[in-house]
Amino acid sequence: MRKSVVAIVGRPNVGKSTLFNRMIGRRSAVIDDFPGITRDRLYGDARWEDKSFLVVDTGGFQQEPDEEFSGEVREQVFLAVEEADAVILLLDGESGFLPPDSELIENLRKYGKQVFYAVNKVDGPKKEENFLGDFYSLGAELFPVSALNGYGYEELMDAVTSGLPDFEEETSEHTRIAIVGRPNVGKSTLVNSLLSRDRMIVSSTPGTTRDAVDSVCSYYKKNYILVDTAGIRRKGKMAQTVERYSFMRTLRNIEDCDVALIVLDASEGIVELDQKIAGFVHSAKKGALILYNKWDTVNKEALSADDVKEQVYEKLWFMRHVPVLTISAMSKQRMTKIFPLVDRIIEESSRRISTHNLNTFLRKVLSMKEPPLYRGRRVKMYYITQVKTTPPGFIIFTNQKDGIKDQYKKFLEHQLRKQFSFEGVPIDIYVRQRKNTGKRP
Repeated sequence: MRKSVVAIVGRPNVGKSTLFNRMIGRRSAVIDDFPGITRDRLYGDARWEDKSFLVVDTGGFQQEPDEEFSGEVREQVFLAVEEADAVILLLDGESGFLPPDSELIENLRKYGKQVFYAVNKVDGPKKEENFLGDFYSLGAELFPVSALNGYGYEELMDAVTSGLPDFEEETSEHTRIAIVGRPNVGKSTLVNSLLSRDRMIVSSTPGTTRDAVDSVCSYYKKNYILVDTAGIRRKGKMAQTVERYSFMRTLRNIEDCDVALIVLDASEGIVELDQKIAGFVHSAKKGALILYNKWDTVNKEALSADDVKEQVYEKLWFMRHVPVLTISAMSKQRMTKIFPLVDRIIEESSRRISTHNLNTFLRKVLSMKEPPLYRGRRVKMYYITQVKTTPPGFIIFTNQKDGIKDQYKKFLEHQLRKQFSFEGVPIDIYVRQRKNTGKRP
């Protein structure tokens, strides 16, 4: 059964992301000193004493939209309120009670949800006296807090969690899927299609998603967390501080994921930045699936799916083990194949091959092609064993460690994949020096 949901709403720059990060216990949302950074809803797991719940950080509510996306942000705010069991309305003690606060309160009352009025940037009793006066006109209980240093936080959390409904806590682990790619390749559209609802703000303007956004998704009773990451730009286009934060958040989301979906734009082909993004996933040693999106825009007579694979593997030569799927997130073409492939990649990543089977394999490989002589001496490989999974890792014991070059390691990896598959996952091969004592290590 589901967890309770607590939504944080308020004007831009009142400290919602700071409170969100305190509640989930880690730095997750992008934070800066100018308003409007959080556009979409951000989800995180939170716990207070014996209560476990989901907390949602929303974009800043503006009375008079001055950005292209402000109206859509308002819609996202109320979608979060609609699905919440409790709402924290975060007010700014320094700026006082303003007309946008009043409008937001009027809208919240329509939903009939329990609302907790937290006045932020109050870091001590003296500021309570100075800052709360404007807010007493609300006729509601006020919670003076400092999201930054934690003043009043315990009282707020006690009140919020005391009224949350009791749901059975989710105990199963979700597969975490990071969706990465350049801006405007269709990542958010892909998430919306997989969820079958408008979860993200989608626009033809590149860079709409500024921060990573999590969504919980179920497919045939299996649960997944979809993480729509900010589009990675070239360094020259990351001048703003928020862009640098988003870039680092995307790299951390790659590190945290189980499988990365690398989204390419079929209408533009593969560019250098696609190579770099795929390189980040490869360096993080993550399972991956390449999605050639916007396939509905391609002339199939001029370019077949097989041609696409050849092009992808030519540009992303280090990812020849990764499956390529041509899709259209907009028309939902071949979308049903994504989760089964993700499941297969997870299974391949956790596969363990018996030592007996590995050494039978090694003897076969050596009969095909032995390592070249090293310093005039024969290179012997005595033994191979698997030492880890996720990703799979193997150790080979030899009499001359330096004699097994990278080229021969690539040959071994190719043969391992040919024999045991490991589709979509990287393989680590380690070489360890050993004297030939006639005994296994």
